[in-house]
Amino acid sequence: MPAGKNAPRAARDARAKEAPELEQHAAPGSDEPLSAASSEDESGQLEKLLEDAKSEAELYKNEAARAKADFYNYRTRVERDRARDRTLAAEGAVDALIPVLDNLDRTLQAVPDKDSPLYKGVSMVQRQFFSALQNLGLEVIATDCPFDPSQHEAIVVADVEESSDDGRILEELHRGYKLGDKVLRAAQVKIGRKN
Repeated sequence: MPAGKNAPRAARDARAKEAPELEQHAAPGSDEPLSAASSEDESGQLEKLLEDAKSEAELYKNEAARAKADFYNYRTRVERDRARDRTLAAEGAVDALIPVLDNLDRTLQAVPDKDSPLYKGVSMVQRQFFSALQNLGLEVIATDCPFDPSQHEAIVVADVEESSDDGRILEELHRGYKLGDKVLRAAQVKIGRKN
């Protein structure tokens, strides 16, 4: 081989031996190796890209958390509104059907023979009807407790001897009903009063 052809290669090898601290990677499409300064620039750019990617990931993470919280609030609001709408719809129906329940109760009170087929049949219908109203959320207002003006209506006041009966409900005159927390009809009661 002629010595002239190997001269550029020998010069490159000599330069590489003289500067071992420089990287020996050549730039694409070039026979010359990269310098140390361009290598530092490249690592600085990579670090900047990494920091940008981290800050962008943090931004997306915060946006995802915000979207998740918004969806949770939306779902809670929809469930609350749906429950309120169900209650309002049930309230209208139950309010219209309470007089029918009252009439069934009056019919049962009017039948003298509690063993008659009429009493048993009406009693069965009354229980089934009341159970259907309970499934809609109807509750009977308790009267075996102290008088509560928000749930009871005092129709009769009777004098009592015992101080423990003062302000207590002595008798339920007309049953009261509520739907959830709303009183549909206050219980009409007789209460005691100590003189």
